[in-house]
Amino acid sequence: MSTPTAAPDQIAETVIKLNAGWYNVVAQALNLDTSTFLLAQGTLGLQSNDSSGLYLMSDAVIPSASVAYLDPTGLSKRSSAYRMLLGALRSEGGTDLPAVLGDQYSRWLDYRDNWWKQNPTSTLTQATLFEQWADRMLNPGQKASAIAVFKQQANTPLIRALDALSAPAATQEFVRQDGERYRLFVYSANIEAARQGLNTGGQATIDFNSESMESRLQHTTVMGSASGFYDIFSASASGSFDQLNKQASESSLTVKGRIGQYSTLVTHPMDWFQSDEYMRAYNNKGADVWDPQASAGDWDSFFAQPNGQLARRLSQLVLVSDYDLTVTSHATYSQSQVQQITAEASGGVWPFFSASASSSHRTEYHHNDDGTLSVEHKLPKGDVQIWGANYQNAPK
Repeated sequence: MSTPTAAPDQIAETVIKLNAGWYNVVAQALNLDTSTFLLAQGTLGLQSNDSSGLYLMSDAVIPSASVAYLDPTGLSKRSSAYRMLLGALRSEGGTDLPAVLGDQYSRWLDYRDNWWKQNPTSTLTQATLFEQWADRMLNPGQKASAIAVFKQQANTPLIRALDALSAPAATQEFVRQDGERYRLFVYSANIEAARQGLNTGGQATIDFNSESMESRLQHTTVMGSASGFYDIFSASASGSFDQLNKQASESSLTVKGRIGQYSTLVTHPMDWFQSDEYMRAYNNKGADVWDPQASAGDWDSFFAQPNGQLARRLSQLVLVSDYDLTVTSHATYSQSQVQQITAEASGGVWPFFSASASSSHRTEYHHNDDGTLSVEHKLPKGDVQIWGANYQNAPK
């Protein structure tokens, strides 16, 4: 499904205000801190009965925004950024490998970085990878010397961190519906913890009205109050809802109902993430820590706000289950318009867009007696959705 990119300015501005108002209602209803809460737009469903959806979102590098389109498959990965960080650092102590390799040192770094980009979940150790490169690129005498030097440094914290990132236990295998196997980095946020948290979590009542909403945001960020969808109705590839979006944007919208379960789920990386190396990098900007010959990045590219790859981390996922919510557009619609929306609004109706055609919640369209349109969303108890995240800025 394509994301809308050419909505009229008036509609886009209306949706930005709606998103800000919806953000404030959700934050208040779920008792969330507006200085650290990011509301997800466009990816409601967990879409799995295992931990894969939670791991994917936990590993996402979230944008600096109050409301954002959060599809983890389209976001950078924290595990990849962390691997690049380790690739930008010099090893602690030991004989200096650059002095032994000379001009070949930068080629080794390029080979190593490219290997991990192409094989992000490989279990190859640093020593094995280096020997593989040395066997191809160095003459026998230089190869023996270089491998000996590398082994001298193999027990440094940096090399141990790199090996922990490639250890078999760093990732977990999952199987797609078509039988394809894939691996994801492991986080503390798993499906068992999610369900347990929801079972002991809170309940909430939702009562949103665009005519009385608070559209100011306490936490203003560089991406503003919206990113992703700028329409009321998200059309399929064949549908065009320009007039319907305009019609809806000129009338009020309400969202009313209940959330039977909600909670926040703490998520942190498991043993593959070595915080000592992360903090060594954050606390030092000099060439004694950062490798001047590495092309993986520098302090600013990883930690500078707001766009550093590790400038912030997702610390908690905001989860909901067991809800019944009705969105009503108080414009007047004809029967043919309702049929068009029902048939072609494959991405959903504001604010419940879905990144895929298969969503975990059930949707029913109702053409009311007064001509207004209501869309009822129901999520059964036991099914889990991610509605957003709490985050912390580096170095936390």
